[in-house]
Amino acid sequence: MTFGFSNPQKKTQYKKIRIGLENPYGFHKTHLADIYNTTNEHIYACRKHDDMNTKIKLTLPRNFSWGDPYNNSEFDDDVEDQKECGFCYIIASVYTLKKRFEILLWNRYKKKIKMPKLSNESIIKCSPYNQGCEGGYPFLVGKHIYEYGIVPEDTLLYANDNGNMCKLSLGIIENMDSYNSNSSSSSSSSNNVNEVYYASDYNYINGCYECSNEYDMMYEILQNGPIIAAINADKTLIDMYNITDEDFIYDVDSNAHKICDIPNEGFNGWQETNHAITIVGWGEQLDKNNKIKKYWIIRNTWGKQWGYNGYIKFQRGFNVAGIELQTVYIDPDFTRGYA
Repeated sequence: MTFGFSNPQKKTQYKKIRIGLENPYGFHKTHLADIYNTTNEHIYACRKHDDMNTKIKLTLPRNFSWGDPYNNSEFDDDVEDQKECGFCYIIASVYTLKKRFEILLWNRYKKKIKMPKLSNESIIKCSPYNQGCEGGYPFLVGKHIYEYGIVPEDTLLYANDNGNMCKLSLGIIENMDSYNSNSSSSSSSSNNVNEVYYASDYNYINGCYECSNEYDMMYEILQNGPIIAAINADKTLIDMYNITDEDFIYDVDSNAHKICDIPNEGFNGWQETNHAITIVGWGEQLDKNNKIKKYWIIRNTWGKQWGYNGYIKFQRGFNVAGIELQTVYIDPDFTRGYA
């Protein structure tokens, strides 16, 4: 299933609704979004057998993050709002690559070097592997950037329109002045025409679809940087705007904690997903009963007004909304392009 609230295969089953139904968390009614309308129960795929070396597990810290508003009150991140365009899979993937570039630059030069924002639009309009605003796959975003590269945002601005014209051809932007008429300076944009960044590698964590698990995700994040995850975003999650409680952890109804829809050990069930997010870290805290509750720290694609400044804590270790199965990494390439 493609990610984003516009699935071309099931588009006839979509309807426009106002998000703001009664929910157990009591957040305000806000936002208008396209969501998949179904009465079927959510069925999440099997949790994988945890075969990570115990010694490696013990090296994983209880709390870790590559940057978020929970751990740094001065953290400032311009979280994108996908609005009516179902390109969450692009936002999450491009942000992941950008952060991994910055992490490797820090490791190489021992100083903070901020990467330019990379162009989501170049993938929305130009990727032969996905469907732009109609949805797509993080894995195939990695494939696109590996093969074609990605340019800075000021080279190809996000248009937020329904046009399908692509101005990108193997890393070369055509007709820059006319295309970027809204930019501050067409000449400055033209200077970035050949500034292309590439991915060196991309894959599902553990090498295959639905093969990841909690600890392998943590290890990958710790060693290399943020990752992309697919989830099944329900109405309650979409409506969680303006959270002020730093300790709030998102969970779903216990009925949705279904792990397998087939009993055979070693096989996967089918997992429905409709959204992609970036996981930047994890942590744990005590709940009101003084029990440890583990969580992921996720960066969403619904703007800074959603969640806690665009982020949210997501319960960890239970495959909530399928977050711990379809995870992808995209590594930066320093041997090609501008890097």
